[in-house]
Amino acid sequence: MPNDKRQEHEKRDYFRVDDVIAVVANPVHLMNEKEREAMKSAVSSKAFSLFDTGESVEDSGTESYSEPPDSGKLYDMMNEIRAKLDFLINHLLLEKEGLVSTEKKHVNISASGIRFTVKHPVKEKDILEIKLLLPTYPPVAVFAYGEVKRVRALDDQTYDVAIEYLNMGESARNEIIQYTLNHQRETIRKMKESG
Repeated sequence: MPNDKRQEHEKRDYFRVDDVIAVVANPVHLMNEKEREAMKSAVSSKAFSLFDTGESVEDSGTESYSEPPDSGKLYDMMNEIRAKLDFLINHLLLEKEGLVSTEKKHVNISASGIRFTVKHPVKEKDILEIKLLLPTYPPVAVFAYGEVKRVRALDDQTYDVAIEYLNMGESARNEIIQYTLNHQRETIRKMKESG
């Protein structure tokens, strides 16, 4: 099988799910074809969990120190303060990236690409910066770039766009894979329960 056909086949192997999530897509303005090729060849994604998962110092693999017997309350209070600071910092980050105030959109998502609607006109081969907030526990923010593969104008003056991620890093791809697998598992569980 030729390499291009094998890569296309591999991209189709990822699970696709439909959901409603916070997503922001902004056009990337590239000056010339050289910049475009550089963008397409660079790893251009990152993913990170938001909020504290409650992991203790011992579980995190960092060095722990023995506590004096009276310090239990102080230790608990410091953990609570850390969790609140993590929450505030993550909330500010999401607000800065536009993921707090954005309306959630219907998406069709996989580890190779995403489809949703945008309000601004786009055309095939445009590069978009994509920001997603995956509704997992804890939530995961994914920042990536993608190339528009298909565009369809809709009656309500929006555009249905299908985007293929550009050189997505393994950590970001794995977060999306985990999300789609868990979403599919939950959908199957609900279908079994209802009928």
